[in-house]
Amino acid sequence: MNQPAPQPQREPGEPREPPWPWWQRDASSTPARPVWRRADGAPEGFRPVDPPRWVWVDLRAALRKDAFTFTDDNPTGLQYRYEAKGLLRAWMPSVDGAALALVTYQLLTADLAWRTTVTAFVPAHSVRFRSRTGRESR
Repeated sequence: MNQPAPQPQREPGEPREPPWPWWQRDASSTPARPVWRRADGAPEGFRPVDPPRWVWVDLRAALRKDAFTFTDDNPTGLQYRYEAKGLLRAWMPSVDGAALALVTYQLLTADLAWRTTVTAFVPAHSVRFRSRTGRESR
């Protein structure tokens, strides 16, 4: 159900092309007219995880809404009140020094009829590594 996308075949030792692009501000940019170009590499703090590792993502922590706002449940909306299996793809520090994890996971609709795959940065405290023995532990 939660399988990674098939990767194109590559020669051993050949660097893997990341599925997410990075864009860098061009020298011709101005504050009124920003210009971005596709970068060849990634920012300095970006650390890919190769091969990707299976993790659990606590979507309640990763997609937390305002704790003081109360709304009615929408039966056709996306669920986020569960822990989802995901693939850890990279680490990146945030501006305040906290670690962010680049994780691919699935979101399901409330009626479980639809799903979508998301690759996004989530706070490190919302990621839990899966144990090798098959027994899950915090």
